[in-house]
Amino acid sequence: MDNILEIKNLTKVYNDAGGEIKVLDGVSLQVKKGKFIVFIGPSGSGKSTLLNIIGLLDKATSGEVFFEGKDILKLKEDKRAKLRLGKFGFVFQFDSLLPDFTVLENVNMPSLLKGKSNFERAKKLLAKFGIEALSDKMPPSISGGEKQRVAIARALMNSPKLLLADEPTGNLDNENSAEVMKLLKAMNEEYGITVLIVTHSDAVAEQARRVISIADGKITSDRRK
Repeated sequence: MDNILEIKNLTKVYNDAGGEIKVLDGVSLQVKKGKFIVFIGPSGSGKSTLLNIIGLLDKATSGEVFFEGKDILKLKEDKRAKLRLGKFGFVFQFDSLLPDFTVLENVNMPSLLKGKSNFERAKKLLAKFGIEALSDKMPPSISGGEKQRVAIARALMNSPKLLLADEPTGNLDNENSAEVMKLLKAMNEEYGITVLIVTHSDAVAEQARRVISIADGKITSDRRK
């Protein structure tokens, strides 16, 4: 199966006092295994909502999301949680590290939640990213760029098939942004992990071979280099 992900006519509608707000409006696309794809669009375009639904962090109003051939939107919550933990990795704009645990403990957390604590793998990931010296540090004491590298290491802890990154460079300066993108591309190339990135940055989009533009909840272009 070439496609790791297939989305069919996905919609997301919120209701408020003013009526319906259609955040996603019939989005359909296919993603082949091992691809590095950027979704770009302005704030409020629906790109983060799309990523959250793919990652089972939000629910769709209608439509289908097939991951490895299975419609994951039909899964019960316990199965959703198992899939998120076992096959998905997440990197957010804000690192989401747990402030009361060391860097090493944060990276190890996904394996601990899966019931197979693996500090050796956590140490190897930190070493791979050149931040093993931070192992015993607490997250509030390290820089923004260091936090994002730790967050990427944590996202890779359970060897995911799909890495979902929502504005991973949004809080970083140019130098650290470039470093984070370099790491994400390296993980894609070295391990064959499919990477989906949401951004509003043209500089980030330029680094992908496929760029999908979203506006008003719809795909407006799908450019491949």
